[in-house]
Amino acid sequence: MKTRYIILAAGFLAVCAAANIGCSCGTDRGDVRVVPVPSVSIAVSGSGADVVMGGYGSSMCYNEADSCFWLLTDRGPNVDGPVPESKVFACEGFVPRVGRFRLDGGKLVKVGDILLTDVDGNPFSGLPVYEGDGGTGEIGYDIRSEVICDTLHRGIDTEGLALVGDGTFWVSDEYGPYVMHFDADGRLIEEYTPFNGGLPRILALRRPNRGMEGLTYSAENNTLYGIMQSPLYNPDSSTGDVSSLCRIIGIDLENGMTTQYLYRLENPRNVVSDIMAMNDGRFLMLERDGAFPKGGEGFKRVYLTDLTDATEISQLDTEGVVPEMLSDEDLAGMQVQTATKELYCDILESAPGYPHDKPEGMCIAEGRLCIVNDDDFGIASHKISDGRVVEKTIPGTDRRDACEIYMIDTASLR
Repeated sequence: MKTRYIILAAGFLAVCAAANIGCSCGTDRGDVRVVPVPSVSIAVSGSGADVVMGGYGSSMCYNEADSCFWLLTDRGPNVDGPVPESKVFACEGFVPRVGRFRLDGGKLVKVGDILLTDVDGNPFSGLPVYEGDGGTGEIGYDIRSEVICDTLHRGIDTEGLALVGDGTFWVSDEYGPYVMHFDADGRLIEEYTPFNGGLPRILALRRPNRGMEGLTYSAENNTLYGIMQSPLYNPDSSTGDVSSLCRIIGIDLENGMTTQYLYRLENPRNVVSDIMAMNDGRFLMLERDGAFPKGGEGFKRVYLTDLTDATEISQLDTEGVVPEMLSDEDLAGMQVQTATKELYCDILESAPGYPHDKPEGMCIAEGRLCIVNDDDFGIASHKISDGRVVEKTIPGTDRRDACEIYMIDTASLR
């Protein structure tokens, strides 16, 4: 087995930085507007399908200061590899980034990209760390089936985005998980991790590819709030198949103190894709299944969540209690309250015909609840997971999956 080391990805960075300039027309269905996110397809030598660049669907914020939607990518185009716990990266030089888009006359026009770099200005990569801090146990391959390793660019898998109003922004990732503070140009300022004492150490037990999926900022108490996508592997991996309790983590930006609360999934197979702070101290939580809707059926919902009466659980970890394994009876006996939740929006009911499998980002803009999906850069794994790249299409159609923003009138949700 060959191992190829990535020394320089600058050429690819230049292509990707310029690739998506353009606009795309939307449609207006009254209570629901649908606006495609601009993208272009690029041919990748050795790949069975073009890659759609793209991929701006992992998280979303609306910035009133520049009237732009800020859309976050994840670690880049990849599919399941030829061996268990492996991934094939179709564009291994990809740099996670934030795209800024402005709505103009019903079209989304790209303003520019912010590439994410470390404190020294070196671009991050999306490649996994096999072991050690933030290790996932994944092996990365390139499209030619060679093992790849980037010795110069640290890998992050970006999933959550929060704007704090001072020109800087925060990003959460799935590898560490890490919570990372960037300046306006995308250069890392500081970070909180389970390995530097910034985050609770217990979070290192995150399920691979199920780290801190959502991130939001509450100006009311100058606090970041993140949500784990799935229950932790606490005490081990068997927990992930049976527990429905995800952790919400608060980070006080004044003193760095953290808090933890429990959010209950409607089904242990569901995941949480995003969290958004509301003006009244409550939060919106995007909870979904992992499948494409079939005949309008599926689970894609936004819940209004309140932490007012929720129990702060950090002490339980120090006492040897495993919160993820507590039953309803256990919680009641220990007087542990989970976050309350009530349905705010059933996406499949509010937007009939919604076709996507992975709504992952949300914000409120222009009086509308805006939902963006992750299109996985328009590629998917072959039905036999052998590293082959195929087009990601919406089942029952010949339509390729693509990032779109569904804008649902909030007045229709009351």
